[in-house]
Amino acid sequence: MKTYFSALACTAALFVLQPGLASARDLTIVAWGGAGQEAQRAAFFGPYTKETGKAILEDQTPLLAKVRSMVESGNITWDVLDLESAEAMIGCEEGLFERLDWSQIDQSKYVEHVHSDCGYGLYTAGNILAYDGDRFPQDPPSSWADFFNTEKYPGKRGIWNTPKGALEVALMADGVPAGEIYQVLRTPQGIDRAFGRLDSIKSDILLWNSGAEFVSRLATGEYVMTYAWNGRISTTNDSDGKNFRIAWDAGYTYVTDQLVIVKGSPNKEQAMEYFKFLHNHPELQADYTKRTYYSSTSLASLDYLPAEVKEQLPLIPEHLKNAVPVDDEFWVENLDSLTERFNIWAAR
Repeated sequence: MKTYFSALACTAALFVLQPGLASARDLTIVAWGGAGQEAQRAAFFGPYTKETGKAILEDQTPLLAKVRSMVESGNITWDVLDLESAEAMIGCEEGLFERLDWSQIDQSKYVEHVHSDCGYGLYTAGNILAYDGDRFPQDPPSSWADFFNTEKYPGKRGIWNTPKGALEVALMADGVPAGEIYQVLRTPQGIDRAFGRLDSIKSDILLWNSGAEFVSRLATGEYVMTYAWNGRISTTNDSDGKNFRIAWDAGYTYVTDQLVIVKGSPNKEQAMEYFKFLHNHPELQADYTKRTYYSSTSLASLDYLPAEVKEQLPLIPEHLKNAVPVDDEFWVENLDSLTERFNIWAAR
């Protein structure tokens, strides 16, 4: 979901402090720039400063390689990072992030599977089947089986240029229930089955590398339908007046971005205070959701959302019955080998 965020101009020197001054600086939160960071600034950073009187510094692009360098050198210039849950898991296992004190936050107030030992789940994106409603005024695609049915729905399909997501929906199209996807993928036969399903329509698959790309190709009709991120579909409808639709009943995976605290941060206590601030203000989490259409993980935030926004979100009960959280452990273990196989498949 991060590849579509446009870069904001910033000067790295603004955020790099001398080691001796690290303990005196304000809490530094690092996200991914563009619309996503703008939404966090409006919904979270500003209200936090207004309520507490404490400023927040911002930086962008929280790469694990830079965190490793900070932790190894002891020169910690970042405090809180916005990372996908798989990266949060890797960093937690490597000792790059602080383990959170969950006695301070009631996890029962959140959707399941969104938090981890080191990560506070902030927002969730659905990896969904999208199509242009103007192209299908009647009998639109409603399942991943339809996505793979090129006789009934002729034309090109869009899939993200990675095995993560492609293999899951291929198995859904092949009749595997969402809740059994990773059980099947953990077998060699299951992986072969997923690649075989992809192979069945390979000539009609066009791979995309960014949200901007799949939106553009769907708008021009180059794709008749596409694997997509729910937030990008809904925000494009708002900004460009499109009639893109999401086939929620087809089933989907969802991935959560988590906030983590860099190991050795001099602002660890304030970072935890920031997490508790978010916890205590579900209305602000709802504000973020309104701006991005990515679901807040807070169940209470739903009370602050209008029906027309809720129906476009992955983390509502009506949609979750067809959903499965991305299995971070599976992808941490298998991403490299499956990416190699996927690239070979795509190049054929």
